Amino acid sequence: AADPRAAARAQFASAFGAPVHDDVEALCADPGVDAIYIATPHQFHAAHAILAAQHGKHVLVEKPMAISIAECAAMIAATEHAGVQLVVGHSHSFDAPVRRARALIDAGAIGRVRMINAQYYTDFLYRFRRPEELDTAAGGGVVWSQAAHQVDIVRLLGSGRVQRVRALTGAWDAARATEGAYAALLTFDDGAFASLLYSGYAHFDSDVGGQSWTNYP
Repeated sequence: AADPRAAARAQFASAFGAPVHDDVEALCADPGVDAIYIATPHQFHAAHAILAAQHGKHVLVEKPMAISIAECAAMIAATEHAGVQLVVGHSHSFDAPVRRARALIDAGAIGRVRMINAQYYTDFLYRFRRPEELDTAAGGGVVWSQAAHQVDIVRLLGSGRVQRVRALTGAWDAARATEGAYAALLTFDDGAFASLLYSGYAHFDSDVGGQSWTNYP
């Protein structure tokens, strides 16, 4: 592991009995490391993934992959050039209920998917946040931090490629000047569509029994 905080390094070494480094460069240069899981703040994902690839390490990067298309393209180019694997760590499409829904769709017993709804309300914006988590340019706000999860789920359930995206965002608290809510409509190439809704301004958590519901004919 690598962390600039001595206390975090000590805790990791004690818990896992594994080597620690005080910066990413040293971790990437470690000959005993084959793959690196990048969970640094969003604005560092591209630089750290490229550095890992340059050292011949496979890369698992947390969502969002990066904060610009150009950064994503550079990450892909670096890993392809190095001949290593690059995986973006979306996780909810591996959740048992989501995988079960996909299996039911594949079985054909419940008809063709026509419309998918994903909605979630949390107090995301009012939890403790580092400064960059409230700075859109640095990857802050719920679009960067939360939309990837919903898109991951609805793309798995919708199967096809997304052809059109329409969206609105809300930034309604001047004290935390980043996007705290969004609504989006994704249209798939087979005509199915998915509506995504997220609010981080709520003072409760609506995660009761899952985030996504799918309608069938």
